Amino acid sequence: MEQSFFGRLWSRLTERRQLSMRNRTTDEIHWKLNITPVALWGVVVTVILLIAVTLALLMAYTSILDILPGYRTRAEATKEELTENIIRIDSMERQMAMILSYNEAVTQIMSGSTPTMHSTIMTDTIRYDKSLVLPTRADSLLRSALERTSGEYSLNNTKPLRNEAAMFSAPMRGTITRNFEAPESSFDIAILPLDGDNSVMAVENGTVVGVDGTVEGNMSVTIQHNGGYVSIYRQLGEVLVRKGQSVQSGSVIAHLSPTELSEDDHTTTNRELCFELWRNGTAVDPEQYILFQQTL
Repeated sequence: MEQSFFGRLWSRLTERRQLSMRNRTTDEIHWKLNITPVALWGVVVTVILLIAVTLALLMAYTSILDILPGYRTRAEATKEELTENIIRIDSMERQMAMILSYNEAVTQIMSGSTPTMHSTIMTDTIRYDKSLVLPTRADSLLRSALERTSGEYSLNNTKPLRNEAAMFSAPMRGTITRNFEAPESSFDIAILPLDGDNSVMAVENGTVVGVDGTVEGNMSVTIQHNGGYVSIYRQLGEVLVRKGQSVQSGSVIAHLSPTELSEDDHTTTNRELCFELWRNGTAVDPEQYILFQQTL
């Protein structure tokens, strides 16, 4: 029975061959080696693998790469990194010195003392040449305007600066009816929807970590965001997301109930969204992170 193609190929690969060395004159065999083509290729592959592993170990645990032309040695890389760090530290030192100098001048002005001007001498180290700046009438007018109890430039009218720029989108198109600092507030703000739009939106990309209900029939949604932020949406009617679902910033996650019944006079009023924002386990004022359109 005639063998198949693969059978004939396997027979040739496993056929034993003899590699020998003979005396050309006497035809005497000095040494011989019996080997198959499969074994020969196996030896070649093994040698190549051993060489590759040896080179990898040498490059990983020795400094053989340092002798290669054009390759940056470890000492040169360390020197460049050290130089960059020195430049960075020097720049930070200059900025800190300028900030301290500015704060010192402001303190002197507010206390009624004569400020000083600091001029930096560009040397290896930071030095200051202090020269007196004579007070002017403009300085006196500015100080008196700041120290007044009322007025456009009075320090009493200064609102606390926001810790962060507006970084989240608004959870609803509406008007804030209760601020974070209100006495009746419990870590939240109240938002009254505008134009009957009761859609509630996620303020940032995140993952829904909680969908809960209350005995009154209201629902709440909790979303975990990057950076340790958690947003909570309460007084919801219809919830469109489920626990474990990923949401995008601005996507609708729920709807408020259109109205609620007052217990006193049995009248119906528009329901408000109670919104909370937490950062690293601490409740924060949402108005410091979200730019709302209107506030009552």
